[in-house]
Amino acid sequence: MPLHNKKIKADAADIKDEYALYLVLTQTGTRVSRLIKFYTRAPFNHVSVSSDERLANMFSFARQNAPKLFPAGFTKENITDGVFGMYASVPCVIYKIPVTREQYMRFNNLINKFDNNKKLYKYNLFGFVTMIFNIPIKPKHSFMCSQFVAYILQEAGIINFNKRLSLVKPDDFRHMDNLQLIYSGDIKEYAEVYA
Repeated sequence: MPLHNKKIKADAADIKDEYALYLVLTQTGTRVSRLIKFYTRAPFNHVSVSSDERLANMFSFARQNAPKLFPAGFTKENITDGVFGMYASVPCVIYKIPVTREQYMRFNNLINKFDNNKKLYKYNLFGFVTMIFNIPIKPKHSFMCSQFVAYILQEAGIINFNKRLSLVKPDDFRHMDNLQLIYSGDIKEYAEVYA
């Protein structure tokens, strides 16, 4: 079964190249990331979303003060700091999603809502366990990275998922329709293009 029912249709004239979002799937060497990879067998086990091709700000749910595991919650990530800054090399794939101006604005409004209320949101500590057993439980104001990105894309009117958002895994994003793969390799090398 496909991950989503359909990409929400937009008039071709309403989609401009400057309105795009970027999905960034990564695999770091943290213990948690390695544990998740052991279970999923997927090449990438973290997902972030950005409205900037340079990836100056990526948004996700993750640890907030690397290298410490906690606190964890809504976070602004960038390629050179935090968890990504702990490693000389971080494998990734980057996908571009064309969006309308309205979808782009809704995305930014949602990100601002999370940013302005970040103390309200926590990392979904039970999400991995419930995902393993396919139990669709989503605590209020609590997300894992994949749940957050799925929520943002759905609420912005970009993707309609055909499963509970609490069951969306990072690897599911690699199998979505209508994504344009723009990069595969080391995220640090991608950053050098924009340095």
